[in-house]
Amino acid sequence: MVDKIPRFFLYGEADQEAGLHFLHVETIPARSILHDWHIAPHRHSNLFQLLLAVGGGGELRADSLTQDFRAPALVTVPPGVVHGYRFQPGTEGWVVTLSDSFAGEILGPRDAEIGPVMTEARLMPLEVNGATMPALRAQFVAIAEEFRSPTLGSLAAIAAHIRLVFVAQARLRQADRQAALARDADAALFDRFRTLVESHYRDHRPISAYAEDLAITEKRLTAACRRVVEKAPLDVIHARLLIEAKRNLLYTSMTIAEAGYALGFRDPAYFTRFFTRRAGMAPKQFKAAAGHEAVQLLTT
Repeated sequence: MVDKIPRFFLYGEADQEAGLHFLHVETIPARSILHDWHIAPHRHSNLFQLLLAVGGGGELRADSLTQDFRAPALVTVPPGVVHGYRFQPGTEGWVVTLSDSFAGEILGPRDAEIGPVMTEARLMPLEVNGATMPALRAQFVAIAEEFRSPTLGSLAAIAAHIRLVFVAQARLRQADRQAALARDADAALFDRFRTLVESHYRDHRPISAYAEDLAITEKRLTAACRRVVEKAPLDVIHARLLIEAKRNLLYTSMTIAEAGYALGFRDPAYFTRFFTRRAGMAPKQFKAAAGHEAVQLLTT
């Protein structure tokens, strides 16, 4: 069976075996501009690639992954992975290609924690104002300069710079995993908080009481709420109170004062101020607007 996925040495060049310490460095535009900024899906037999985009962006396809990206971003592509790019015209950065044997020398047996960079195709967005971006840019600039003007020890220097790129990629990967775990923990905590709110929103409990029930600090609860729903805990409670207040006004015969009392407001005037501030209109106005707009009013 013929492999219909093109195999190239470098993109557009006939496939061949890479030398033990093969290395090639070029800018993103150098090859992409020749192909109208479109690098069609292809694979390399025994070449590892690192790409750093410092301007522009585009779309990466790597096996089953299709992902848009905006510079700055770091891409790693191990040997055999089908990959391609559709760059935005004018995208800037570098592509470093090295033999898998050379990459294997750069990361030795003691680098098990860093090793996954050798087997996973990944696109890592970088923070524009973070510390990682300028450090990576400096590494790629140094690699390009050593490649363009080789001198004594250039290969060793390039290997050292690439090693630092691998380390940076591994740290980014670890940070992503830790952030994902934190998001999962925040979501679970928020669900527990929301369950408590459902039971106690009429009681007007302080946030400290919810935090105590959850065996966490108020600061931790606030952080989880802001990460999950971008609201403070008190806003979550007030939003639940407002929904129930609207239900009472729309679907029962309660007066405004009775609706407030049912939700734990001892002073009808305070309930009116609360409702007006949260709903954007007074309870009396809201009640008057009932009818065919009831469902819309309840959800806004």
